[in-house]
Amino acid sequence: MAELSGERVLRTDVHCGYLHRGFEKECESHTWHNLIPYVDRLNYCSALINDFAYCEAVEKLMGVEITPRCRYLRTLLAEYSRIADHLTCIAAALMELGAMTAFLYLVTIRDYIYEHIADLTGARVTYSFGRIGGLARDLPDGWLKRLEEILDEMDTFTGRVHGLVDRNRIFIDRMRDVGVIGTAEAVNWGFTGPILRSTGHRVTCARTRPYLAYPELDFEVPVGIKGDNYGPLLRAHARDRRVRHMIRQLVDLLEPGPINVDDRRCTLPRSTSSTPRSSRSSTTSS
Repeated sequence: MAELSGERVLRTDVHCGYLHRGFEKECESHTWHNLIPYVDRLNYCSALINDFAYCEAVEKLMGVEITPRCRYLRTLLAEYSRIADHLTCIAAALMELGAMTAFLYLVTIRDYIYEHIADLTGARVTYSFGRIGGLARDLPDGWLKRLEEILDEMDTFTGRVHGLVDRNRIFIDRMRDVGVIGTAEAVNWGFTGPILRSTGHRVTCARTRPYLAYPELDFEVPVGIKGDNYGPLLRAHARDRRVRHMIRQLVDLLEPGPINVDDRRCTLPRSTSSTPRSSRSSTTSS
C-alpha cells in the first residue's frame, strides 16, 4: 500500500508474500521429490536455480554428495538461467521507460535461451529438471554447440542495447540519482543481490558461502557507487558478461560421467533385466 503525492511516495505499508502464497503450506502434504514443481513457480524466470537450491538443501539433510558432472552442469544451467532472468528484468525496465527497441533486442536473445533450455528439459518456463541427487537427464547431442552460438549472438544484441541507452538523455535523467540508498540502509532493510551491490557492498553468496562449482571459477563481482536506479541496470550488463565468462569456464570443466548418485534413497536403481519392456509385455499378453 502506497500513499502518493504526484510521483512522490509519502508513506508505504509493505506486506510480503502475497504473490506466491500458500506454497509452503501445500508442501507439507507432499514428498520431497514432489515439491520440485512448486519451487519452479516461486520465480519462473529462474526456475532452474530454484530447483537446484531446493535439491541441494535436501541433499545436505540426507548427507548426499552429487557427482562432479552434475555439480558442473547445475552451475552452468544456473548461470544460464540467471542470464535469461537478467535479460527479462532489464528488458522490462527499459520498456517501462519507453525503450521498446531495446526491449525487443533483449527479449529476442532471451527467447533463444528459452528454446535452448526447452530442448534439454522439455519445458519452456517451469522445468522441474532438478532431482534430489542429480538431474532429470544429461545434455543432448549438439546442445553445447548451440550454447556457444547463443553466447556469441548475445554479445551482438547487448552491444546494440548499450548503444541505444547508455548515453540516452531520457534514460539517464529518469534513472541517475533516483532511488538512492546507502549500504547501511540497504543492509538494515534486508536488501540482497544486485540492489545491495549497487551501493558498493561487494558481497555475493558465490564468494561468501561458496556452493556447487563456484569455488573453481574465476569471476569478478561488479559493484556500484551511488546505490541509485542507474547503477543496477548498467551493472546488469557487466554481470551478463561475467556470467558468459563463467559458462565458458564450466564447459571446459565438463567431463563424462554419471549425473545421478548411486543411492536408492533418492535415485531409482538401474533395471537388471536385459529383456526390453515391450518384449515382456508381449510375452505376458500372449
